[in-house]
Amino acid sequence: MPKKKKRLDRFINLTWNDLEDWAGGKIVSRGKSYQRQGRVSDLGVTDDGSLIAWVDGTERYATRVVIGEDGLPDSTCTCPYRIDCKHGVAAVLEYLERVENNRRIPKVKADDKRQELLDDELLDDEDDYKVDGLPEDVRKNLEAFLKGKNKAQLITLIHELAEQYPEMALELADRRQITTGNVKELTARLENEIQNIGYEPGWQNYWKGEGYTPDYSGIRKKLKTLLKAGHADEVLTMGRELVATGTRQVEESDDEGETAMEVAGCMPVIIEALDKSSLDSADKLNWALDAVLEDQFYVCEAFAEYLHRRHSKSAWHTLADRLLISLKGFKGVRDADDFSRNYERNQLSDWAIHALERSGRKQEIILLCETEAEKTGSYDRLVRILMDARRYGEAESWIFKGIDATKKKWPGIASGLRNKLCEIRTVEKNWSAVAAMQVEEFVRHPSRQAFTDCKKASGKAKAWPKVREHLLRYLEKGELPWKQKGWPLPETGVDLPDADQRNRFPLVGYLIDIAIFEKKPDQVLRWYDQRPKGRFGWYGMDEDKIASAVQEYAPERAVEIWKNKAEGLIDQVKPKAYQEAAKYLHKAENVMSKQKKKPQWDQYLQSLREVHVRKYRLIEILDGLDGKPIVKKRR
Repeated sequence: MPKKKKRLDRFINLTWNDLEDWAGGKIVSRGKSYQRQGRVSDLGVTDDGSLIAWVDGTERYATRVVIGEDGLPDSTCTCPYRIDCKHGVAAVLEYLERVENNRRIPKVKADDKRQELLDDELLDDEDDYKVDGLPEDVRKNLEAFLKGKNKAQLITLIHELAEQYPEMALELADRRQITTGNVKELTARLENEIQNIGYEPGWQNYWKGEGYTPDYSGIRKKLKTLLKAGHADEVLTMGRELVATGTRQVEESDDEGETAMEVAGCMPVIIEALDKSSLDSADKLNWALDAVLEDQFYVCEAFAEYLHRRHSKSAWHTLADRLLISLKGFKGVRDADDFSRNYERNQLSDWAIHALERSGRKQEIILLCETEAEKTGSYDRLVRILMDARRYGEAESWIFKGIDATKKKWPGIASGLRNKLCEIRTVEKNWSAVAAMQVEEFVRHPSRQAFTDCKKASGKAKAWPKVREHLLRYLEKGELPWKQKGWPLPETGVDLPDADQRNRFPLVGYLIDIAIFEKKPDQVLRWYDQRPKGRFGWYGMDEDKIASAVQEYAPERAVEIWKNKAEGLIDQVKPKAYQEAAKYLHKAENVMSKQKKKPQWDQYLQSLREVHVRKYRLIEILDGLDGKPIVKKRR
């Protein structure tokens, strides 16, 4: 008895912070709404100190909550989420309210239906990991039953079951067709079944736990049965229909990949059929490649793996010739833009390169890449292959040519080529050139990481102090580093960036970020105080990061920043914003406590309560900041 009492006391000591650590702010908020709406009923306590209740949601759910070893609740539920859900939160809050109001909470009986439902839920979870099939005792009983029947009785039994279960009748009819070798009717019906299953797109509403995912397990079983009976070509024909129907269905579906996984689950059977089919080796590769090229949703990834298996050189040789012919006559999808057409052509040429490599025709690859680079802008691929072959001089020549060809139309490709040139200079250990290129990238895209890259390379070139000075001057004044007096690094030979005309110097955000990186809180505050004000507040500033950086150096400023940020969020009058505000108030409280100013902080919180007294949700959150239990203990 004392043990149960102790467990229940642990519920009584829960704080709002505890609940949010357990289930998260959103779920706590929803659970609170459920409890207020009176959705919790028949709350009771078990012998082991657990809470059990009915909670009304989309359906009526049984919920059980215990206190775990970490002192936080753990819940199981018959809802789709199963654990640590809003129904569990609602049950806890209902219990705490009853305790606070001194209302009796009955004991749950041992034969309570909810106990059985929740235990079944746990068993269902375990069953997810079990192998399909009949339990051994059921199998033995069934075998004994059937052995006790004569042939006529068995036929009568099968007829009765086939009439009661139409799917069984169809399965038996399919097996008869397979044994006779005449599967034309079966394949026609299977093709129709694929079209029917693929007709309705999958969808999921995760919020409500509702949705539809097409079930392809029946298709998989029938395809396996056909294949096992030696009808690989027929299975392959079905595979073509499955790829076409499945990819269309995935495109139309609104879920997070469940439909794609169902369709993809059939592909290993099709691959096995492809291997066993009457197609010659080259045609098998071609079949797999067609599936991969048509697939935009990763449904046919298994075929890409098939194309990376070991196949005969002669098959790869034939496929390579076919792909080279396809590239010569390539026109692409009608009305497609340049990007789409180039992407499609690059896919085709990637596989042509793969086929050439596997067929032992590596000497043709670079010539193909040179031709394709000028057609599609795929200079990056060409340069990568040249670098892998250690042909750095040719790679460098194509880098300059590629940058010139792509810098205006496809700046992303030009950027990748500059990175490749930087790799070459790194291999050469030409650190001055590497540092100069990193500086140019910093001017194009200032960031802490770019600053770090400049520091690393310039340090190896023994030029970091001067480079740092020039970089900071650029951020302050907008003067390009290489145009400043005393610039210590050489020219790179590639196109130089101009200062972005949209920038307003000084670039305060980057200066603050670098000051934080260099742990210079005085500079952080210097630039923070010069920040430009935008229409909707201080522009581009992570004020939380700024406050964290200066909290030791200037604690009063850190507290001021966090308080201002919290008050701005509170003014949004949204529960989500209140929760965000609480994070900043908690940080400010920690700093005030270290400064031994807890009374001043409590006074500030009290003033917030008085100003926002009607914001019930905010008051609850503020009450949670002090870490006091949700239940107000009676004297």
